[in-house]
Amino acid sequence: MTAGRRGARVRLSGVARRAAPPDSSVRAGLRLGRQMARDGLGYLPRLRALWALASQPSPTEPRYADWSARHRVSADDLADQILQHRVETRPVDLEVVVRPGGLAATRATIDSLVGQTCPTWRAVLVDAEAGLATDPRVTVTAAAGGVDARVAELLVAGDPSSVVVVLDAGDVVEPDLVHQVVSHCWDDPAAEVVHWDDDVLDANGAPGDPLFRPSWSPDVLLGVNYLGRSFALRRRAVQRGGVDATLGDALWWDLLLRAGLEDERVVRIPRVLAHLVRRPVVAPDRARQVVADHLRRTGQQAELVDGPGGVVVRWALPDPPSVTVIIPTRHNQQMLSTCLPSLAATDYPAFDVRIVDNGGRTPEHEAWYAANDHGLDLDVTWWDEEFNYSRVNNVAAAGASGDVLVFLNDDTELRDPAWLRELVGWSIQPGIGLVGLQLIDPEGRIQHGGVVVGVNGFADHLFLGLEPHSATLLGSTDWYRNTLSVTAACVAVRRELFEQVGGFDERFVLCGSDVVLGFDTRFAGYRNVCSPVTEVRHLESATRGRTVPVGDFHASYWRYQKYLRGGDPYFSPSLSTRTGAPLFRDADDRGPMPQVGEVLGRNFTVFRQKADEAESVWLSDICRADDAVVDAVDALHAGTSGWADVETMNWFFPDIDSPFYGGINTALRLAEHLQAHHGVRHRFVMMADPNEVFFRSALAAAFPSLADVPMTFIGGPTDPELSRVPYADVSIATLWVTAYSVARFPHTRRKFYLIQDFEPQFYPAGTNYALAEEGYRLGLYGLCNTERLLDIYERDYRGVGGSFMPAVDDSVFHARGRRPLRHDGPATVFVYARPGHWRNCWELASLALGELKERLGDEVRIVTAGSWARPDDLGRGIEHLGLLDYRDTGELYRRCDLGVALTVSAHPSYLPLELMACGVPVVAFDNPAGDWILHHEVNSLRCRRTVDGLAEAMSRLVVDQDLRVRLGAAAETTIAERFARWDDAFAGVYGVLADPHARGAHGTASP
Repeated sequence: MTAGRRGARVRLSGVARRAAPPDSSVRAGLRLGRQMARDGLGYLPRLRALWALASQPSPTEPRYADWSARHRVSADDLADQILQHRVETRPVDLEVVVRPGGLAATRATIDSLVGQTCPTWRAVLVDAEAGLATDPRVTVTAAAGGVDARVAELLVAGDPSSVVVVLDAGDVVEPDLVHQVVSHCWDDPAAEVVHWDDDVLDANGAPGDPLFRPSWSPDVLLGVNYLGRSFALRRRAVQRGGVDATLGDALWWDLLLRAGLEDERVVRIPRVLAHLVRRPVVAPDRARQVVADHLRRTGQQAELVDGPGGVVVRWALPDPPSVTVIIPTRHNQQMLSTCLPSLAATDYPAFDVRIVDNGGRTPEHEAWYAANDHGLDLDVTWWDEEFNYSRVNNVAAAGASGDVLVFLNDDTELRDPAWLRELVGWSIQPGIGLVGLQLIDPEGRIQHGGVVVGVNGFADHLFLGLEPHSATLLGSTDWYRNTLSVTAACVAVRRELFEQVGGFDERFVLCGSDVVLGFDTRFAGYRNVCSPVTEVRHLESATRGRTVPVGDFHASYWRYQKYLRGGDPYFSPSLSTRTGAPLFRDADDRGPMPQVGEVLGRNFTVFRQKADEAESVWLSDICRADDAVVDAVDALHAGTSGWADVETMNWFFPDIDSPFYGGINTALRLAEHLQAHHGVRHRFVMMADPNEVFFRSALAAAFPSLADVPMTFIGGPTDPELSRVPYADVSIATLWVTAYSVARFPHTRRKFYLIQDFEPQFYPAGTNYALAEEGYRLGLYGLCNTERLLDIYERDYRGVGGSFMPAVDDSVFHARGRRPLRHDGPATVFVYARPGHWRNCWELASLALGELKERLGDEVRIVTAGSWARPDDLGRGIEHLGLLDYRDTGELYRRCDLGVALTVSAHPSYLPLELMACGVPVVAFDNPAGDWILHHEVNSLRCRRTVDGLAEAMSRLVVDQDLRVRLGAAAETTIAERFARWDDAFAGVYGVLADPHARGAHGTASP
């Protein structure tokens, strides 16, 4: 560094330290500069980043200022980004088009670009002074034909894979905007839109009026351009749809509608990345024109009128479908006296009404309906069973004649005769699932604007308590809304779709089944909509009461958990989870899971393997066994020889985190099989804190036939309660810790160990390894998942028993409707993300995935899923999907082109089976434990357990589409022929339990 530069740096630092408050962006910039100096970065990038930080104005609104200070990217993160882009390549071509403005405004925009942590951008200044192009990445272009025409030309011209962003002169972007856009486009080469949140600068340059945007919401876009200009667009999407340069501020709206975007092609960055001089303002006539042109292109018909939140779409109903309105009631005459007359005033040509009355059938009640039908086509069904909201509605729907079903509470008042036209018009549009209306409470405030999951624990109403026509941090309450679901207090759905998804889930007695119905229609590929256009008054809970059964909370957890953990895509992580009325999220906002845990009596902290001293001491203390214990097991088994029918079984479980995955799922599936095919009666002995309702809800969620199995709780192998567990013909351990309990359990005839892994390899060599391995020496009969594990048990531990081969759940894991393995565009690679658990070799895999991405770039997209991983665990170039619903897993696999299944232990991982069942070729380590299923160059590729070996195998499958197709077809056939039916897999298990010494073929016993 020259003396002049060194002096300038010292002077700048000194001025900043004296002038800046301790927590200001200037001080952060200085910390950034010091960080970059330690990393050996040059002075100029450091100065630019410092300037970008220091020049950012602070909000004047206190709540926004507090939120903004907590959410602005840290100096250390900015330093890391700068270093990353100096040593790694992100070959994504990003161009920023800057519309003309004043000299100072244009300079402010250029300065914010020059200060970007990612240097791979270029900017074109439209109709600006040539002297502003002082950076080699900035050029100036004339706009002889008009600014809008020149901007339109720049949007279209260029490589289809390049990305374009449009700014107004004066817009200031956060120093990592380019980094964020480039990184997301690098991670997902198929992404066509990346959008973010923004705010607006006032006359003094202070930001305010922030707008937090939901994920891709195409039905919101019919009423308003909710993204404004805060998005980056792949040029191929522009080239595909075209640009109308005559639209002014409506151009951006029209651009998004023309692009024909799909949900998976749109990426949201839920951060304020741009500070705008203004948001686009579209005149009403121009707004109607843009939407009308879109509807004409898509072949949809509607009348478009102006509304307080934008365009109102009144769908044409040239041939109105028949409608059945279903109303459950406890014969609340007061409520019905308001609801039925308002229903009779409905302006719709063909509907009937089915009332299901749980209030008791009497002559007086029947006479009341006869006198108060208000001319409606009314049918009353009297319900004398125990009230279950879900079942009542399902029974009524089963007898309905309408093509569209409308579920309506009796505590509603329909104030607009057009309410049903609004519901039905939306419900019959392509791609639409549930349709609800904004509901108003008796005081005139919004009671429901759609369901938001994760607020107040489980779920709540969007915009709850706000005045109608309010502006919020999530946009206007007058916008149409795509939501995860809507309340069944007033909801429409096509009868065909309702039957397709199975109706309301009857495990919910009063609350939650309407939310889950939305999940089910969404899973089936439909969008749910809430309309604010017609007013419905609703007195919530008057129908069902205010007491929610405890079981409904537990049932909700198993269906909601994907969104409880990962967030509601139509809400924002910037917003408080304490209310559906959008507020800034506080620093102490814990999110939904702690609240859910308190309700369910469960700690949902994600497990990360430690095997530390405290754990080892605890396990050593409870896992006790001496020669007397083992001798007693041997003596017990010696006392019973030959075949002995099994009528009762005690299953010893360590806990149940999820009944849908892994060894717990297999154990429960086996219990269900034995119950259904052999009449075995079970008892579940849980080594866990007593929480029977939670565990029963887990069983009901995955294996309803087991939900009523008797259950006992013990503290562990040395708990005195163990001796009070009732007798069973067979007692079976399901994890190594429970093997000690079974070995010490006195009231049984035979003792088994369901071995589904080589469990000592859960741990490095040491205490826990020794304890786990000693479980194999307790003398329990082995019931082993794969013949290989039985061979190990017999050969190394002198065990006796039988085995079974695993299978897949064909209802979830199948290749029906999968994406072709030969296609244009990037190949999608799936990797199960489980960092923190060393058996999955994540450290090795992450490096190999990085090499794969560096080699092939836009030819590959890498996705991971799982609640174990955090995005920071995974490295760059990887898109993490978080926790998925069980059914979503199969859908994901059918969209993947290859899967990576890594294990170094002897356990029979289900991941390769599930991938192969979906027609996905698998890359796996060359581990002999996989010989029973993975055949190199036949249905999979097996590779060396090195970064080089794994990267090379993945590269082969990405590049060679013919190889992908061949291996994928063989993989699907392998599963279909041998591993597709659990009942076949379990066919010999009962014989093993009845006579573990009578070995038949394939390690199973025969009667």
